[in-house]
Amino acid sequence: MAPFLASLDMYRKVPVDLLEGTKRGSIMSTLAIMSMATLFFLETRAFFSSSLSTNLALDSNTDQNVRVNFNITMMDLRCDYATIDVVSVLGTQQNVTQHVQKYPIDQYGVRQRYQQRNLKQHDVQQFDATVEETIEDLHADGEDAISLDDTTLKVALESNTYVFVDFFANWCSHCRDLAPTWETLAEVMYEVAENKVEDNLDKHNLKHDYTDADYDAAVAVELPVFIGKVDCVDHPALCQNYMVRAYPTLKMFVDGEEVGDYRGHRTVVEMAHFIEEMEKEHKGKDRAVETSGAKDVASDRTIHTREHQEYAE
Repeated sequence: MAPFLASLDMYRKVPVDLLEGTKRGSIMSTLAIMSMATLFFLETRAFFSSSLSTNLALDSNTDQNVRVNFNITMMDLRCDYATIDVVSVLGTQQNVTQHVQKYPIDQYGVRQRYQQRNLKQHDVQQFDATVEETIEDLHADGEDAISLDDTTLKVALESNTYVFVDFFANWCSHCRDLAPTWETLAEVMYEVAENKVEDNLDKHNLKHDYTDADYDAAVAVELPVFIGKVDCVDHPALCQNYMVRAYPTLKMFVDGEEVGDYRGHRTVVEMAHFIEEMEKEHKGKDRAVETSGAKDVASDRTIHTREHQEYAE
């Protein structure tokens, strides 16, 4: 029994003196060690290295122009020498400098007061060409865009949820071009309020027996957005307080707080759409908005051709 147990060994090994190395085995072992070392080095370097990747994704868009916002600060380069080229995937190169807004900065990187806007910049419509009335014609029955100063602006912000203000200078040609559009926008908002008052009267089967003053007061209560304007020549301190650096500057206020400047096309329909979107953002998309009918009224006031209709849609 003892010899049998001694011969039973499941872990036998070949003596070292019987092992013999071969040239092929040495080459394969050397290549394996070099491959593992190379992979270890490359993986370690990739783990500790960093890279910057930027992707720009655009939704499907049928418009002729695409607006892209970017911010590049160069401390030692004059605005005159800053140019922007766009190169497509096909290699087509286009200079778009004339559509770029530039601001001078001081030695500390602080943006200066006046905006270096390109004279040939045509990416934003400066006024609504479909408004055919002059500012004098629009003012014949009174001003709907209310002129404001420091005191009346505070009252307007306290009394209205939504306030849209045009900060302008009376010597500015762009401001004079925008004036009929801005007054028309104010008239559109007044007409929306009038329609709501009339709808409320019809809903309760009431007759219109208001005095003119009472009717105007009722319309003022239903006014979806207060449209105002500030002449920065007459009220420079007020405009400086709101950081107005270019004329005209259109600012939106919600609940007395400034929420930003309007930078879209300065047409009545576009601005009515902007006001509606600001109200939706403030109230929430699930709640009804007071300015929902403003675009329809604006379209009726300004759209005269099929081209205008297609643009509004």
